[in-house]
Amino acid sequence: MMQSVKHPSWLLSVGLLLFMALTSSCGTQAAEFESLPVGASARLGRGTVVAVQYSPDGTRLAVGGGVGIWLYDAHSHEVLLLLTDHTSAVWSVAFSPDGETLASGGGDGTVRLWDARTGTLQHTLEGHTDEVRSVAFSPDGETLASGGDRTVRLWDAHTGTLQHTLEGHTDWVWSVAFSPDGETLASGGYWDGTVRLWDARTGTLQHTLEGHTDWVYSVAFSPDGETLASGSRDGTVLLWDTRTGTLQHTFEGHADWVQSVAFSPDGETLASGGDGIVRLWDARTGTLQHTLEGHWDSDNSVAFSPDGETLASGGGDGTVRLWDARTGTL
Repeated sequence: MMQSVKHPSWLLSVGLLLFMALTSSCGTQAAEFESLPVGASARLGRGTVVAVQYSPDGTRLAVGGGVGIWLYDAHSHEVLLLLTDHTSAVWSVAFSPDGETLASGGGDGTVRLWDARTGTLQHTLEGHTDEVRSVAFSPDGETLASGGDRTVRLWDAHTGTLQHTLEGHTDWVWSVAFSPDGETLASGGYWDGTVRLWDARTGTLQHTLEGHTDWVYSVAFSPDGETLASGSRDGTVLLWDTRTGTLQHTFEGHADWVQSVAFSPDGETLASGGDGIVRLWDARTGTLQHTLEGHWDSDNSVAFSPDGETLASGGGDGTVRLWDARTGTL
């Protein structure tokens, strides 16, 4: 068990200076960023973790947060890249289906596309008038969706050209997700507490799902596309029929907000996190299977590995934790 340590005020000042030095640097490869800024004697932490995402082949793990984007080898856990071109926190990361491109949405209001192997910045997409909270690739990799201000924007994933601007939410769009067939796009609203389903080709609104009593933080489609899960500040996870927009199940158990939801690749398990505890549910019945405790602050993001064996969770405590998705063991 870790012992608590009281840090003197000068150490906190050093930590702040190190954070500023890290966030002001440009994206660079691991061998380069392991050297410390001039005058620094140690690197203290890697910032709040807001987003975690596995690459499609399961070999890499992208971690977004206050410092930038860290790319890890998913097996050895070694740092591969640090990308820090965003001028504010990185709220969301997503790999393209072929794993060659990494998209990120930042507090600076931009969407950025990176070469996922080299860390080279390919495009900076500008158009949002406020923070970009979520990014997602279509299953064919041709389109990138982003949500942040009161809009959802659809971009050509290769050129960065804006294709559609979807309007309807009355406040921030906190989460976006494509259905597995690429036909539908889901978005979760902040203050308006709604989930909206759009035709991903035309941008036409299909359904407005009302059921949460507070902000919707996260949305995720089941692998078969028939169910949509949404997590909210009201502490619940709701499951919806994507064809009719009908509410199917309400999962209750979190003591506070649910900031992230994710289905396992086989669709049997749903993970949810947000109040410092990750919960694993039977996605069919809503039965709670495991309660994963370890983060001492909010769980901002959860993501299954492509093989379904591992669950990654990123927290406000600045850590990423890897769990056995079957047993819940850390």
